[in-house]
Amino acid sequence: MSHKSIILVSVLFLVMGLLLVPCLPPAYAVLDTRTSLAVDLESGVNPNGIMLSPEIYRRWVYAVDKEMDVPSSYLQTGLRPGVSPAYGKLSAYTEWLAAIFAKFRLEYDLYRFFGTNGALLSFPSADSRFGRQEVEALKGQEETAFGSRVLFQPTLYGKIGPVIIANQTDLAYYRFNGKGPYFLDWEYDALVRDGDSVVANRTQFIVEAWKKGKDQALYAGPYYEITHATSAALTRQRVGVLAYWLPVPEFRSLDRPRIYLQAGVNVQDRNRQGELFLNFGIGFDFDFTKTQKRK
Repeated sequence: MSHKSIILVSVLFLVMGLLLVPCLPPAYAVLDTRTSLAVDLESGVNPNGIMLSPEIYRRWVYAVDKEMDVPSSYLQTGLRPGVSPAYGKLSAYTEWLAAIFAKFRLEYDLYRFFGTNGALLSFPSADSRFGRQEVEALKGQEETAFGSRVLFQPTLYGKIGPVIIANQTDLAYYRFNGKGPYFLDWEYDALVRDGDSVVANRTQFIVEAWKKGKDQALYAGPYYEITHATSAALTRQRVGVLAYWLPVPEFRSLDRPRIYLQAGVNVQDRNRQGELFLNFGIGFDFDFTKTQKRK
């Protein structure tokens, strides 16, 4: 697939979401709409990386849970470019919260690897190691190339007392035009082939550790994650803790500022078993337009 075709598919994903809105039955009256810019800066340790991800999205809210005062049904579609020292990424997605306990996301990602900082690296076999030393030894052999991913991501929610349980599955399909036959994917830290798939599942147990007013809160709790790369038969398991902090409702003209982190240990991993890892991010939204029809 050429890069022009990939861009076309990305645009089609965005249009698909926009076309769903007028096709909804009358029972799905729009209560709220919002057009926003979201900006997040994320960094990681083991594996190391950093990415800046702005995103423009449109959300239509169709139902609100009165007890929790959160949307219980919405449609959202958006475009999210991202850039790191190793590669750039353009994502187009449609997300549907069918009910307060079930969310579905369909996403298409276009990657452009810059041929530096560990991307895009090829490996000769499924048994190849790709830890820090191996990646460092291949410095200078990165390729400038394109890649793409189709991602289907269902998420289920439940609540037992004060504990919110979230279970999210990633079903990802990859295409690459590099040398191969195996490529190092930095998002899942796994070896994948052209036409390969990755399955990931994560379960989170979240409690509201602190709350002030309506829009200030700290959510935290443990989680478990398992990832499997199909062709290389690679399985990784992680356990850890995560936290998501909304310190203030807004900062100057910025909406929903946030700080979040994820830390834990690799309990099963060919290259990093027993090693600690850390992911950290900060972000905010900026609402261009917002209408509210509900009382």
